[in-house]
Amino acid sequence: MLKRLLLVFAIVPLVELGLLFLIAHFLGWGWTIGITLVSSVLGAYLAKRSGQQWWTTVREEWAREGFPVHRLGEGALLLLAMAFMITPGPLTGVIGLLFMIPKVRMGVARTLVRWISNRFMERFWR
Repeated sequence: MLKRLLLVFAIVPLVELGLLFLIAHFLGWGWTIGITLVSSVLGAYLAKRSGQQWWTTVREEWAREGFPVHRLGEGALLLLAMAFMITPGPLTGVIGLLFMIPKVRMGVARTLVRWISNRFMERFWR
């Protein structure tokens, strides 16, 4: 697991750098830096707005029916999307933007929760 994580932390910045050079080749460095800065600021705004909407939904569901456990995976993905959106780079920006879309986020959250629960059951309940 640690090797995979280190591999991701080594490959992602290289891919980001390659994409930045590719974009700069076609648009120029001024536009590339401008787009990167604007996307980070837009990402911070979208992250804040989506986080507030998610928290409002959690509070409403909590008041009606108790703690909404099913929203935890969605919240974790929202935090990951926020980190991706604030991080400068085209690859992380696109991934973060995808996770900002509620339908995509909920679908990935369901899949992630199902995968984690299956791994938990395999490991501890054989």
